[in-house]
Amino acid sequence: MSKRKGLVAFLIILIVSALWQTGCGKPSSHLTTTTTTSTSVTTTVTFSSTTSTIIRDGKTFLMQNVDHTGIRIGNIYTSLALDRVDEEKAHISYYHRVNEDLKYATGKVGSWEVEVVDSSGDVGLYTSIAVDSNNQVHISYYAPCHSALAYASGESNSWTITTVDDPMTADVGYYSSLALDSNNKSHICYYDWDNMNLKYATNKTGTWDIEIVDGSGTGVGKYCSIAIDNEDKVHISYYDEGGKNLKYAYGEAGSWQKKETIDITEVGEYTSIAIDNNNRPHISYYDRAKGDLKHAYQATVDTWFRTKVDEFGDVGQFSSIALDNNNRPHISYYDVTNSSLKYAYYDGTSWEPLTLDDGTDVGQDTSIAIDSNNKVHIVYYDVDKNLLKYLVEQ
Repeated sequence: MSKRKGLVAFLIILIVSALWQTGCGKPSSHLTTTTTTSTSVTTTVTFSSTTSTIIRDGKTFLMQNVDHTGIRIGNIYTSLALDRVDEEKAHISYYHRVNEDLKYATGKVGSWEVEVVDSSGDVGLYTSIAVDSNNQVHISYYAPCHSALAYASGESNSWTITTVDDPMTADVGYYSSLALDSNNKSHICYYDWDNMNLKYATNKTGTWDIEIVDGSGTGVGKYCSIAIDNEDKVHISYYDEGGKNLKYAYGEAGSWQKKETIDITEVGEYTSIAIDNNNRPHISYYDRAKGDLKHAYQATVDTWFRTKVDEFGDVGQFSSIALDNNNRPHISYYDVTNSSLKYAYYDGTSWEPLTLDDGTDVGQDTSIAIDSNNKVHIVYYDVDKNLLKYLVEQ
């Protein structure tokens, strides 16, 4: 090799290395792990954090702005989990659009701590958060600059960042959804954009194992949502873009016992799944053909019941579902027609849809959780004011 060629090769290596350090390249190995210490909010923006009271259908909610998310318009990919010790305390993951960071907020109405978890380039889209039995926080997310699925675990100001899946030749990590099993092991479903299939990763063996769950069509796996039942079996709802159908997978790593179509004809976007005490899945999703919010419930192994939850206007995008102590579903979602946040709950007889926030454009990127007292917690995005907002039932 000539000295000139050698110098060029050396410079290329330096450039690639520098790009990775700034978050704009590929790592040299499939799996990388680093420990970082978070800093405080990188940008200070003044916004109102005044608490508002909302009363709907006999239910009272407190609403508060948590953080300003940047002046750019677009998703902030919020996700919500409740503390294992103090259920009034919320844990929220989300994306800061201007700084392109993964952020984390924790606290309750009147007292919030906000920090940056990962700032290694453009990272933090499609976040999903869970809290384990030791009160440790786990977050899965997509890192566009790396075209990879990433994962953070730890607690405030001390995070371990891991690249879970980076196949070098594909863009993976879209629509990530995270759930924890009884041993605090992580399970993540996500979408492989280049190969257009549903993927799954778990660290239950101590290392990350990755596999394709469904590669049967074009665009299979978008809007995936994952949940774990009390036998540690995995349930995934997802959208088949090619067939325009809602699909469902059930099983465990290496053994998917069921992959089936639950609803057809332009349905299945914005899916969210929850498992009841009888290990039966409940799925909320959007019917694009009719502009409705729908709910599917597996009554028996081979029987699904599908119901319209809300059909007033174009409703049902960004749905998120949770179950209360009576196995009754509660769903937060976006009303496109009125640009507002809506919430629907099943009272044992019928569905009751309520508008909770009707600002200029609010209610996208919703995430819902229910505490042991059956109180509802919702986080969502105020597009008009670029705010992360939080609602809690009183």
